[in-house]
Amino acid sequence: MRSVICFVILLAMAVPASLSARYEQLSDYPFVLVGEPGTLTDPGVTDSLFNAASRGIRFEVNRTEMRADDPFAALYTEEIIPLLQRDDMVLKGLIVRGAASPEGGYDNNRRLGRERTARLVDFLTAQLTEQERTLIKDNLRTASITEDYQYLVELMQAAGDKDARLVGGIVEACGGDELRCKEALMALSGGRTWARLKEKYFARLRQARVLMWFVRKQDMIAAVQGVEPTGIATDFAQELAAEAQAIDTLTLRVPRLEYITESTRRHLIALRTNLLHDFFYMPDFGFAPSVNVQLEYYPLGGHFTYNLGFTWSNHRHWESQQFFQIRDLRLEVRRYFKGGGVHRGLFLDAYAHGSIYGIGLTKRRGWQGEGAGGGLGLGYTLALNKQKTLRLEVSAQVGAFVTRYDPYVYGNPVTGTEDGDYYYDYVGNASRFHRRNHQWFWLGPTNAGIHITYDIIYRKRKHKVLGVTTEKGGEL
Repeated sequence: MRSVICFVILLAMAVPASLSARYEQLSDYPFVLVGEPGTLTDPGVTDSLFNAASRGIRFEVNRTEMRADDPFAALYTEEIIPLLQRDDMVLKGLIVRGAASPEGGYDNNRRLGRERTARLVDFLTAQLTEQERTLIKDNLRTASITEDYQYLVELMQAAGDKDARLVGGIVEACGGDELRCKEALMALSGGRTWARLKEKYFARLRQARVLMWFVRKQDMIAAVQGVEPTGIATDFAQELAAEAQAIDTLTLRVPRLEYITESTRRHLIALRTNLLHDFFYMPDFGFAPSVNVQLEYYPLGGHFTYNLGFTWSNHRHWESQQFFQIRDLRLEVRRYFKGGGVHRGLFLDAYAHGSIYGIGLTKRRGWQGEGAGGGLGLGYTLALNKQKTLRLEVSAQVGAFVTRYDPYVYGNPVTGTEDGDYYYDYVGNASRFHRRNHQWFWLGPTNAGIHITYDIIYRKRKHKVLGVTTEKGGEL
């Protein structure tokens, strides 16, 4: 009970004096305000009141369609429409706001916010009469919020989240700059805080919500309060009470705060090597280590990274007429399942590469040529140190490789004389010879890796957050 009283006190603090005096909030429908007879003024709804009282529909990730089983749709149709049809009250206005959760691209989130706002307006007004739509025409206020960080902070505060103060400080310090706010939150704690917020709160930010107000034609307090809510309204009231229990404003301390500067370091470019290439063993040849160097570029956010790799091997055993010489250039794009710039855990990759090679295993078995290929792979990245700058990765890839080549042998292939030279293995008419007489195509496993990755270039960013002094604040 104390928590509910506290929630009401918090709402009263957020509501302007004119609203407290001239409008009443229906207990079973917190998003419905009822004004006294003759009230013509706008209720002056603040952001805090809207976030606390509004209700609406939730959307799936990257979607703008209403679900047929959305509980608010049933509540509006079965509970609110009958109020609209009463003869003793008139609908005067609607405030509708749609928003997207912060993950994903900013431009796409802006589109989602606009379309979700329009979708809820269409649903609400489609069930009104032409007269009612005319009455609210001048009092229909819509807004789309690209990424609703203020509501995120209020949800965290209501839940007593341990990071609510820190996240609130970042949001305030960004001064409404959503892109800057997103960048700072994604960098917090190396992306761990962002991942937790995404899992716990982001689904509730994918909403379009409404707050509506009526004007009474006569004294109808008793009549409205006497409306018996159905099971749908009771469930909604229970949801409100459950959220109110998470807020205890009587014990909420207001500490003295000051701005402090926090520096964060995010990886920009990492150096990687494949241990299977570094310690390669070739059957019929022996130990053939290569130099394998890869550079990976990490964007600040999102799921993707971009790689450039080069493998160089140059083994020449003159005494046994064996060679193992490879030059391979590879481009790779990775898509990590964890977003928010974390870039660890499970990933998919797509690659393309080109090679030139000369391989000789015996006097009579040697090949020289060029090839190219591409494919897809799957891998996993695991941090090896606390700073997560050193990582272990395992991966496997499948794809296609096509090459044109010529076999070559040691000694003259026509006379069989070993004169110390190497020849293309071709015994036809010399006038008809041309390079790369042979072609080979492979489809299947193409590569495997056990990689060691280390960050060599970092981003260093500073942002202001709210720090707390050691002095205790007062209580509300």
